[in-house]
Amino acid sequence: MRIQKIYEGFAYRQSQHPDAPWLVSFVASADELTLWAGIPRRASDKLIGFQRTEDPIRVERARDFFNLGINQSPTALIVGLHPALPDDQRVFLEFLDEDEDKPIRKCQLRVNFEDLPTLEEVRISIKKQIEKRLSGDQASLGPEDDGTPLSNLSLGMLTSEETAGDEDSTDFSDSGLSEIEISEESVNTDSTSSVDGSDSGEIELGRSLLTNLLNALENPDWCSEHVEDLIDIAKPATIIDGQHRALAARACERNIPFIVCAIFNCPWPEQVFQFTVVNYTARGIPDQFITANAALSLTKFELGSLRGRLVQAGVKVVEYELMKIVQFDSRSPFYNLVNLTDKKDNTKIGYKTMVRLAKRWYNANHQAFANLLPHLYPDIKGASAKKRQRERWKEEDWGDFFLDFWTIIYRTYSGEASHNEGHTLWEVGRSNLIVAIVLFELQETFLNNLNQQDEEFFEVKDQHNAVEELRDKLRKRAEKFVGWIPVEFFGTKWGLGGQLNVGPGRDALQTALDNLVKKKGTYQYGKSTLVTGKTE
Repeated sequence: MRIQKIYEGFAYRQSQHPDAPWLVSFVASADELTLWAGIPRRASDKLIGFQRTEDPIRVERARDFFNLGINQSPTALIVGLHPALPDDQRVFLEFLDEDEDKPIRKCQLRVNFEDLPTLEEVRISIKKQIEKRLSGDQASLGPEDDGTPLSNLSLGMLTSEETAGDEDSTDFSDSGLSEIEISEESVNTDSTSSVDGSDSGEIELGRSLLTNLLNALENPDWCSEHVEDLIDIAKPATIIDGQHRALAARACERNIPFIVCAIFNCPWPEQVFQFTVVNYTARGIPDQFITANAALSLTKFELGSLRGRLVQAGVKVVEYELMKIVQFDSRSPFYNLVNLTDKKDNTKIGYKTMVRLAKRWYNANHQAFANLLPHLYPDIKGASAKKRQRERWKEEDWGDFFLDFWTIIYRTYSGEASHNEGHTLWEVGRSNLIVAIVLFELQETFLNNLNQQDEEFFEVKDQHNAVEELRDKLRKRAEKFVGWIPVEFFGTKWGLGGQLNVGPGRDALQTALDNLVKKKGTYQYGKSTLVTGKTE
């Protein structure tokens, strides 16, 4: 049965931009609001929600707050009112005055929704949403897209409170790895072949997820399993901020009213943008959560429409470009191995570990790259050549060189036995190799060795084929490099294995790796401080 709710309030705009939507303020109870405003969460790999998972403890605390004495929460809930779907307009805004020039106008908001929608009605509504988004991708770039490359935007947002106790909280401040950036192609994976050599086409993650959901909607069993999540997506509005307050107040069962600030005609990209901006608080949202949001909730065109506004708002968004290569490219040895959730997962590598690892290549701030880039791009000369070479490196080639190196590492060590019986060297938490500081120091040792090569090493025979020639040279150098570090080195129990993030442990690791390379594998690492655990 279709129900209509009517609210009288005020409509206004804070922007003079002609495309700025109306903001509508009115009062509604949490019980009523949650009937027609959903909380879209990504409860499975096929769902497109952007909200974080409901925290029952937080809801319970908020419910206790509302049930205690004179406690109130005077701040507004923020809601996005969806644009009309084809042949289905469910939200109407009518002005109650006749003065179109007034900045604040009395209005009436009418919301139509199904009280107890059938699964078929929900499916049809969501299919219309998806089809509209997919058909409107190019147009969704909108007037805000000024062509500024996303790779020029400075981003990232973890607080010290969140990093405390994290397995990735090692101080890498001396390594030039503190900046975070995103790229224009951030929701694509430029996959041509996987780690095992199989072919893989290019995938745009946001579009791919929408397509997956569209296909899943044809599966009655899957729809029945996720019916509650689908109903939330199908509702005519979305709660962008205040989900826990709304759920807690609803649990009190006494129609607790809230001031609601609703964004009229608010499309999906705008909802994601507002969610990001509103939640950029002192505590902030974990970087990896925003990465997954941007890569999985938005198509490339939708993400492009937000880039200038995110920077202007001072929001620190995350490493789309890095994760496109590290986590989402099927060629990567770390494919789907990075923890993109805000909860600890002992079977996956920490997000910040991989950001730091990849940024060493992306930023090209090791001296080895100063030798490499001029030969890689011989056509870039003159004033600001170094800057332009680095820009091209970031845009085109850094990921291939990064994957070349780590693929050789993977092929050499991944299947070998760990010091933990029954496990291999590529199992997180079971290996001396897949540890944040070890990965970083192994990579750093290789870059140091690369930097020690003569100038002739970086010269190319055919300047038109410089990239492939130098990729081949680095692969061969990496193969020689791993030949000096026997698999038994990582497969041996290290006496200082639990102290690698502190001075003596890290020094011992660096010394062992340096000696293995300098002595071309003849170093007796078994007698090293790293293995024996004996320090002077």
